[in-house]
Amino acid sequence: MEYGEWIRKEHDRGGNAEGIAQAALRGPILSFEGSNRTAALLEDVAAVLRVPPGAIHVVGSARFGFCLRDGARFSPAYSDLDLAIVDNDLYARCEAAPKPALGEPRFPERDLPIPERVSVRKAFDAISRTVKDCYAYVSAAVFPDHASLVRAQAGRIRAYLGITAQEAASQHTSAAPIGALDANFQRIVDAGLPRYSLPIAESSPGNASPWMVDNAAFQRAFGGNALRKERLAALQQAFDDLAQVVDVQCSLVGGSFVDVANAAPNDLDIVVFYRARSEVRFEPGRALQRLTRKFLLEHIDMRFVPCDAEPWLLVKLTSYFTMLYQSRRPGTEDRNHGLVLLVAGPGRS
Repeated sequence: MEYGEWIRKEHDRGGNAEGIAQAALRGPILSFEGSNRTAALLEDVAAVLRVPPGAIHVVGSARFGFCLRDGARFSPAYSDLDLAIVDNDLYARCEAAPKPALGEPRFPERDLPIPERVSVRKAFDAISRTVKDCYAYVSAAVFPDHASLVRAQAGRIRAYLGITAQEAASQHTSAAPIGALDANFQRIVDAGLPRYSLPIAESSPGNASPWMVDNAAFQRAFGGNALRKERLAALQQAFDDLAQVVDVQCSLVGGSFVDVANAAPNDLDIVVFYRARSEVRFEPGRALQRLTRKFLLEHIDMRFVPCDAEPWLLVKLTSYFTMLYQSRRPGTEDRNHGLVLLVAGPGRS
């Protein structure tokens, strides 16, 4: 069974993340195939934590064959055996300080009282040594009930579907039907374009700001009224003008324009990452300066970062503009939304 393909098919058929998660927890455990030590391992874990073996569920890459968070394939060399345990008594014994919200996972090796925490950690070390040729480590999270586990898995499946949608956008494929390519991005925008879709500790570049999308999906997501459409038309004309001077690689968009609650953004703040065109015989800097002034007349506040510069300069400029676009100007509200990474794709000439 190929879980990635199965998850996408179930989603395309209209299945919600909770239903997909529920079915996946009943499906095969890919890393267990061909192993005769797994039943004994789960019994050992159950004995250490004083829970029934049936309360233990395998999750993560050990079940799916890849990590839902970042798509990394399972490898015995560096992948953990992640266990989710549904047991309200154990959950109550894990007295984390401060306590996470009810239903959020707790971790016996971290949250059990001392000295029980120490003995559990040593026991898990010993169990992990018995399967070190199959897994990097055996770890466990505890949930108070099955519904909490399903919600947690559903969140990871949503994040995974968001990653695959962005990967599809980055491949510049215009053959995908409208809506299939950017449905997940639209949901992110509708949620307020958050900086993270998961708790920070569980986040990765694939499920956090800046959110990657192609130009066509960007236009659909942010062209909600006449003024916004006017700004987007001006942006398209700006890209057409730039194409005569440089090759645009991607762009970072921030500021008030990516706040869809703002019906009348003053301008569109964008950083363009470009490469010089070999056939252009003049240095592009002067031309870009003139174009910057021209674009400002149409409320496009465009800055530029050369991709063929020294790496330290690329990092410096990217970091600066990221911080600038998420900073608060005096007299304005805090900006808690993320940024958009605009890549080439449908809708770009």
